[in-house]
Amino acid sequence: MGMFGKKATSSPCLSLIAKECRVIGEFDLDGDIQFDGQGEGTIINARNVVISSTGHFKGDIRAEHVTINGYVEGTCVAREVNILSSGKMKGQIQSEQLTIAKGGCLMGENKLKDEPSLKVVNEDKNSAEKSASNQEKASASA
Repeated sequence: MGMFGKKATSSPCLSLIAKECRVIGEFDLDGDIQFDGQGEGTIINARNVVISSTGHFKGDIRAEHVTINGYVEGTCVAREVNILSSGKMKGQIQSEQLTIAKGGCLMGENKLKDEPSLKVVNEDKNSAEKSASNQEKASASA
């Protein structure tokens, strides 16, 4: 319990990889991470991932929201991805929403995350009308 009988609220923490730092491995966190330095490996379960203008990440990123203003090479799976004016992404993005600012660059492909199957309504309507028309012709000729 916090001070004065109120429950302490846990605020999401920010992990920071400093400009002169290089880390390699798997980052499994329930919070935010910002790369000002270099990283290589896998980021999973992150809420927000920020690759700053001095940051570089090589590997796989799985997060709720990703902001790229540095360089990322690999795969990025997120609900929302923003590539800012100094950002470069080389690889594959799988997202519901992708924004690329003027000057930003995606060298690869973007796929919609969990794309629902699309049903063509007009095609079903036309085939139903043709079927009804064919039945009327058949009964008229009989």
